[in-house]
This record gives sequence, structure tokens and C-alpha cells, in this order.
Amino acid sequence: MQSRGLVLQGGKRCDLVTEEVAWPEGRQVLIRTHAVGLCGSDIGLYLGTYEGPKNYPLYFGHEWSGVVEAVGPEVTRVQPGDRVTGDCSLFCGSCEFCGRDKNLCQQIEKFGITVHGASRQWFLQDERYVYRADPSVELDLLALSEPLAVGAHAVRRIRESRPHLRQEKVLVMGGGAIGLSCLFALKVLEGCERVELYDVVPARVSKAMALGADAPTDVAMATDGTESYSGLYSGRGYDVIVETSGSAAAFCRAVELIRPLGTIMALGFIPAVELPLKQITFKAAQVMGSIGGTGEFERVLGFIRDYPHLARELVTHHFSLTDADRAFEAAMDRRQAMKVLIHF
Repeated sequence: MQSRGLVLQGGKRCDLVTEEVAWPEGRQVLIRTHAVGLCGSDIGLYLGTYEGPKNYPLYFGHEWSGVVEAVGPEVTRVQPGDRVTGDCSLFCGSCEFCGRDKNLCQQIEKFGITVHGASRQWFLQDERYVYRADPSVELDLLALSEPLAVGAHAVRRIRESRPHLRQEKVLVMGGGAIGLSCLFALKVLEGCERVELYDVVPARVSKAMALGADAPTDVAMATDGTESYSGLYSGRGYDVIVETSGSAAAFCRAVELIRPLGTIMALGFIPAVELPLKQITFKAAQVMGSIGGTGEFERVLGFIRDYPHLARELVTHHFSLTDADRAFEAAMDRRQAMKVLIHF
């Protein structure tokens, strides 16, 4: 079977290629790709600036949706015709960390980053990394499963350390796809009552408020926390801050805005930042990280099925596989783009 696909070389080089696809064996699933979503990692891979492990030449695409075309003889969980999506984190399932968080597997590979991804018309995948959606789910929305799962996983980690999260005051910093994914996880999956979202782009704040976020309140407050205990313990600020923008300045601001005994969740990739660490000590605050969405797909597939009107708000652009360069250019315009989909 001939399959056309998009291969990244770095340096803004994205080649349209054709290759032969084999029939599935063993636990392999042959998937016909519907759409691939672009995120910041894909943009970095396209530009050649991605700082994590990677391998060129590369079929990108770790956010995807498709339909099962055929299955190997040992496959039991999916069948031809199923609408599916899948993991970015290709875990081993047996190491020390897989028992705690498969996104941190000691043998991990990243689909579409360190190994070939879904940016092709057909591909084979082991069934352990494939999730079946309800037949009613729109294939465009199914491609949002991975970023939604990333947000859900981060929020789950926060909730496990903060049993009263529902009643606490939460701020999401950054109104991109991951920021809105965290907003949905906080409001819908966890039932949080007070969630604000702030972004330097006013239109993103307005959109978040239309989708259920509260108006930002204490983001602009003046702080004197480094000078007096009254400033540190004033009661203003936030119990939880989820930093998704990847801005060093935003993370420093989060340290200023966090309340005593608060939690900062770091999701944005910030290479380095000079922090007022004594504020974290004085406030007895907690800084957490989270990566990946494995373990959350069943929950987010239910969210997409039950709240398609919310998921649909993430998608702003559609392109064909023959127009990939324009798709990447659109994705780099954060004032206009949220989630860009390439259709195969």
C-alpha cells in the first residue's frame, strides 16, 4: 500500500514523500490517519530548534486521529472501522517508573519526536498505545485528545496533592491549547469553582471567559513579598497556579502571586530562569512539574464525547498535507492560531 506523508529535516524543511506500508502483524494496528495537530514541539522540530531528544528525518505528529484499517492476529482491543487516537509516550510497561507514571518510563520513546509519528496517510502502531473513541466523536476533535490529556494529567497531579482543590482559587497562565486544556480539566473533570486564566493576548482571556473561566483578579496586584511578612501573608494571590506559557517572566510572576502553602505547576518548557527562591521558602510553597498525557485518555475521550462544543473551540485552522509549510507558519502566529490541524 502506497502512503504519502510529511517528513521533517529541520531548518524549515518539510518533504512530501511516498513509501510502502506493510500489512499489520502480531499486535500491530494499521491506522488511516485523519488529522494531525501541531503544537510547540512540532514547531521546534520544523524549525530545527527543538531542544529535547529527537531524530531526523522524522514523520512528526504526536497529536492525531484516525480510523483502524486492519489489525494483526493478536490484536484484541480494536477492530477495523474504529475511530482511534494514541499515546505520545511509548512506554515499556515494566520498569520502575511505569508503575508510577508511564510518561516517565526509563525506556521511553516519543511518538512523532524520537520515533516516526502520524504525519502520513497510513501507519502501524502497537495496540497498547491505541485508544478507541465512541463512534459519535468527530475525528477532528479526536485529534485533540493528546493535548487535552496533557492538561488532565497535570491537573490530576495537583489534585492528588491538594484534596480541597475544588474550593481553592486557581490561576492558569497562558491561553493556548494547553492552557485551555487545563481550564477544561479544572472546571469539567475536577469541578473547580474558581479558575481564572491570564494571557498577554487579551482575545485569549476573553475566549477563556466565554468558555467558563473567571475574570483575572489578582494578576496585576503589586507585591512587596520580598520586603515584609505582611506582603507575603496578605491572603491575596492564588492557591494554585498552572504555568503553561513557557515564559520565564510569567514563572517569576507565578512565584510572586502564589499564596502561602500554594502550588505552582510548571508545564511550559523554560530552559532557564532566575527565581526569587526565598519567596518559595518563606511561603512554604510547592513547585511541581508534569509531562505527557498517558493515563488520562479514557477521561478526555469522555470529555470530547460529552462536551464537543468546548473541544471544538481549540481548533482554529485546517490545512491539507500538500500545504504543510503554510500550516506551520499559521501555527507560529499565537495571536491568531490555537490548534492547527493538517488533514491526511
